[in-house]
Amino acid sequence: MKRWMWLTLAAVVVIVAGVTLVALPRGQEWTTSSPEALAEFEAAMEAERKLYGEDVLLHIEKALELDPEFVMPRLMSVGAAIREDEEKGKAFWDEVLATDTSKLTPRERYFIERSRAIREERPEDLPGLTDEYLAKYPNDPYVLNRKADRAWAQGESEEAERLYRRLAEIGPNWAIAYNMLGYINMGKGRFTEAEEHFKSYRFIAPDQANPHDSLGELFIALGRYGEAEESFERAIEIRPDFWASYQHIVLMKTFTGELGVARDTIARAETAGAPERMIVNLGCLERYMGMSNAGRWQAILDEAGSECIEESNLDFARIITHLAACETGAWDTARRIEAEASKLLTNYEGTGKQKEILTLRAGIDHIEGVRMALEGDFSEAGNKLRAADEHLSYSDAGTAVFKLYNRMILAELLFADGKDAEAHGLVAKIRGVNPLWVEEFEDSGLKVIGLDRG
Repeated sequence: MKRWMWLTLAAVVVIVAGVTLVALPRGQEWTTSSPEALAEFEAAMEAERKLYGEDVLLHIEKALELDPEFVMPRLMSVGAAIREDEEKGKAFWDEVLATDTSKLTPRERYFIERSRAIREERPEDLPGLTDEYLAKYPNDPYVLNRKADRAWAQGESEEAERLYRRLAEIGPNWAIAYNMLGYINMGKGRFTEAEEHFKSYRFIAPDQANPHDSLGELFIALGRYGEAEESFERAIEIRPDFWASYQHIVLMKTFTGELGVARDTIARAETAGAPERMIVNLGCLERYMGMSNAGRWQAILDEAGSECIEESNLDFARIITHLAACETGAWDTARRIEAEASKLLTNYEGTGKQKEILTLRAGIDHIEGVRMALEGDFSEAGNKLRAADEHLSYSDAGTAVFKLYNRMILAELLFADGKDAEAHGLVAKIRGVNPLWVEEFEDSGLKVIGLDRG
């Protein structure tokens, strides 16, 4: 499971994510007169390092009870305050930013100033603040990690890899660096290196859930489903409320056609207390994939007003709904979904969420390519599906599955268009990643969406 960032009001939470996802050096590094509050804050950082979000909040609350003026827990509380009451939350944010920083550590002052830039909507100042600080304190892992996170979020994978490697050199036991190095290599298709990094992460932190979950994501991409399931179950055994692993099991089982296991996993997650929205989303994925596998296109279209369909998203449910529209000749519906996705992309551009932007662009190219293919415009459809492939990587389980799915449809299109040599070349590439997908493709008669050979 990967951490991620968002901008504007919610971005204040990420200030802390950048601080807390690496191990704490020896000695007191934060400004508080209460040893007990410091202990709670350190426990919060340890929980964050393990990606145990609920525990983070509990420890932060306790730290503030023990020292209400402890600036870093106060800063960490801003996001929750805004979610509870936006107006009061912003007032609290301003109060935190008014803290006298003269007695704080340089690192604490950095995070206050960084938060101030976000509050004042000066995102262009963030890189300079980070670089200025690191020029004075080049080995501060907390800020180095923040810079690496930003590079990763903006799609600057080479720079992110350099920074995470540096982070690992500064402190080999800072496991989060190995986690992110694994995802970077996974995204570039360097699967052997990715596995080495994830296994290093697991070796360092075998009693944490996330190393097992991250390794499981790689195994999904590679079609090593038995190993993936074992990894996810180990994560859940360690931490029954590690929701990402339930999600990954459901993702895997829906795409392998084991819908009963997917439903059982959703029920397990619900029993364990998973968030309601997560249960709804997983149920939607299972139901839509089941209908798609059975070719129940009209049934999918009849779900248009259900809780699974959100115009503000282009997830698998929307992509499958678009396919259903194309399979039934409901071209206006298909084009409406494309237009809604394009509007969403316009809203994203300029936010700095480069990876999300690329994935959304890929999704738009994909659905447009599918429509064009089923309309018979093979040439332009091929261009769209190739563009989608260029925007996608194997950087996580969901994106890897989408990339493989898009590639299979492109291969089907190439065969249908009589471009057998190119099609076989693409199939060979897919086999090199996940041979099981190719076996299923061949068993289906080289069909995914049912194109007729031109």
